[in-house]
Amino acid sequence: MMTISVDWQAASGSTACNVEFEGLQWISDIDKKSGGSGQHPSPHELLDSALGACTALTLELYAKRKGYALAGIHVEIDREESGGIYRLIRRIQLLGELDQTTREDLLRIANKCPIHKALSGQFQIDSELI
Repeated sequence: MMTISVDWQAASGSTACNVEFEGLQWISDIDKKSGGSGQHPSPHELLDSALGACTALTLELYAKRKGYALAGIHVEIDREESGGIYRLIRRIQLLGELDQTTREDLLRIANKCPIHKALSGQFQIDSELI
């Protein structure tokens, strides 16, 4: 099991919270239209960006292992929320001299990245006060 720690303190005078995992630290905040500073990614932006980053990293590792001439990857993620559905639209640009078969193989692998699989699966969240 892994533990991510999130802390917010009223005395900070900010809506931002500090996030920590195994010595790494970052900040998340509510979006500007909801009263945040606009200086840090919101939880939704962190979730959405996880899909983009995981896609790029998964494709990078796979292409290296297969010896593909992949020169770069650009991933864009858009989010739409409507009728209780949280929809992510992922656009992947593959750079380099790649034939159609290789491009299709890379798309297949993109759909197997760990975050894609997690977000496409079923979630269970257990909450308790400590």
